[in-house]
Amino acid sequence: MKRKKISKVGSILIGFLIFFVMFMSWGVQTAQGKTRVVVAQGVEPTRLDPDMHRETPTNNVCLHIYDALLERNKEGEIRLDLADSWRYLDDTTLEFKLRKGIKFSNGEPFNAEVVKYNFERVAGLIPGAKKVLHSADFTVIKEVKVIDEYTVQIIKKKPHPLFLSFVAQKYMVPIEYTKRDNFEGLATKPVGTGPYVLKSWMKGSELILEAKKDYWKGAPKIDEVVFRPIPEDSTRISELKVGNVDIIANLKPDNIGEVKAQKHLEVKFVPSNRTSMVFINAEMDKMKDVRVRKAINHAIDVPSLIKNIFDGNGFRVSTLSPKHFVGWDPKEKFYSYDPERAKKLLAEAGFPNGMDVAILTPRGRWLNDVQACEAIAGMLTKVGIRTKVNAVEFGVFARQTQARQIPELMYASWGNQHFNVLHTLDAVARSGRMFSFYKSEKVDDYIDKAAMTVHPDKHTEYLQLALREMWEDPSFGFLYNLKDIYGVNKRLVWEPRPDEDINLYGAYVK
Repeated sequence: MKRKKISKVGSILIGFLIFFVMFMSWGVQTAQGKTRVVVAQGVEPTRLDPDMHRETPTNNVCLHIYDALLERNKEGEIRLDLADSWRYLDDTTLEFKLRKGIKFSNGEPFNAEVVKYNFERVAGLIPGAKKVLHSADFTVIKEVKVIDEYTVQIIKKKPHPLFLSFVAQKYMVPIEYTKRDNFEGLATKPVGTGPYVLKSWMKGSELILEAKKDYWKGAPKIDEVVFRPIPEDSTRISELKVGNVDIIANLKPDNIGEVKAQKHLEVKFVPSNRTSMVFINAEMDKMKDVRVRKAINHAIDVPSLIKNIFDGNGFRVSTLSPKHFVGWDPKEKFYSYDPERAKKLLAEAGFPNGMDVAILTPRGRWLNDVQACEAIAGMLTKVGIRTKVNAVEFGVFARQTQARQIPELMYASWGNQHFNVLHTLDAVARSGRMFSFYKSEKVDDYIDKAAMTVHPDKHTEYLQLALREMWEDPSFGFLYNLKDIYGVNKRLVWEPRPDEDINLYGAYVK
């Protein structure tokens, strides 16, 4: 009896001690003013070299580490960043005056030589350097001149309507650090001028960024930004509900009510700059006949996908341009949902008994990506295009697509931070590009003319002509433009952007 009393007292004391330690730890953290915000994305970054990836989840990390000469705000306007001013000296010469006294996180200075080095890298003008993944954006560069320590000129081969927007996405990296190993170290040990530095990265678990108190724009209001890859939707929501994460991307429409029911949580919506599509690998024999590609479009019931997979949170696109992009065609036409027409086209193309294909998709990268693919596969199978869904982790997906190793079909949602369909077309429809599996001389010609035309009306006209030609000779199953949906802890003051950038600089915790 006595022993039980002592045991009970001991348990009380132990509990008190645990509470005291937790209280003291909490008190120290509060006294120091430490703040930590956790972002849950469906996938983790691939590599932190800003010029060697093409993925939004990776960019969301990079934008905290690096700065560019210019930046685009959440309203889509281009404004100054590392550049103090810019001006066109003529149609092809762009001059930047740079901010003074800025250093990289390793102490290297930022100056005109750094700008020259960075743009020569992406333009392919550094001997021995690997070709960057967005080199197509910068092939227009002819030469980069250093005028003085803080003045640099970029001379282009020809005018380009999107060049300032490209500049706003070209993050600066240091010279000496990257010369040591030909840029290899940036992949896992990035060095930039941005508001955060990489503190640690445990692959598959979490990536932690630590605020730079001496950041040239002013110290961030959040001390640590953590990115966690959580592929499963239910797990992301559970972690948000218990307070382990503060932002979850790609919240499913089915779960909006569940999140809103929590007093400490809210749901935020923003129109997306991302267009979803089924890439058709027209380089494969069975996909070369335009009747097969038209059959795919007639087989997919797009309104049904938007209603049943996304609960109405999306807008159908006739080709690859949402209505809010430069280049959108007000005369757009849509493929009718017509399974019988699809079967007839397949038979005419030499496939009266149908065909077997696969569709590649990442798992958890985009909103309901696997579910959408399964629904699309069912629709295609119904008309005789027997479709197997190959859902893989995003890292595998990125490696396969960058190596151009895709099956007959691929599901992807293509982001465009420029609000201009030219950038999408040039990346996925212009023949010879990494992500283009199609060739049309007419489409190539219209894209090239649009890229050389700075007059707004003529520029738009060429883009619309390209889209109309693509509708007649489709290289994609045309789908939709969705809304981005986020679950957010109310303690965090932060607003989403249509370009999907999750930028915590400027955000704060109440």
